[in-house]
Amino acid sequence: MQTLRPTDWVKGTFMSAAHDYGYDRGPNTIADLDALPDEGKGYELVHGWLIPLSPSVVHDEAVEDLRALLAPAVPGGFVLRGPYDVQMPDGSIYKPDLAVIDVEAIGEARREDRRAIIGLDVLLAVEVQRPESGSRNTVHFTKVRDYALAGVQHYWIVDLADVPALTAYRLEGREYKQVLHVTGDEAATLDDPLSVSFTPAQVTG
Repeated sequence: MQTLRPTDWVKGTFMSAAHDYGYDRGPNTIADLDALPDEGKGYELVHGWLIPLSPSVVHDEAVEDLRALLAPAVPGGFVLRGPYDVQMPDGSIYKPDLAVIDVEAIGEARREDRRAIIGLDVLLAVEVQRPESGSRNTVHFTKVRDYALAGVQHYWIVDLADVPALTAYRLEGREYKQVLHVTGDEAATLDDPLSVSFTPAQVTG
């Protein structure tokens, strides 16, 4: 399998002079994403489409609850960050709500003044999904494929439904295998990539 390095993506073919600021039209590029005016709303670049993020207090508090649960379990040589730009092999830019990232990779990206880290730098990506958000298909289908192809070793989805759920995936080859799905007050007990035990209900208060 060919391994793409950051310079193949960031400094290469994914830049253009076209600027289409409507997320309902495309294709767009990293240059278009970076040229968006600062309106207090973040965007992801998903296969050429500019998709606005739709945060809320419920979402943000769930992310902070999860951060507090995961932070003590982060292994040496890694840090917990989020949201954090991660570049996909096709030039898409995703912003996982939380990511466990290799410290040396961050240092290298900083020294090279790169636009973003890449999937191979990420041990775990976590997305927190609100039921009313329009990003469900992206989180549950597109990112399951793309994070795997980018080499992200683990991917977790926290669904903030009436009965909250946690789904955990582990990379096997170039695809994810689901290793855990728990809901409500069921305990999610994991040793890989973090040694943690918590329930989805704890994340949603």
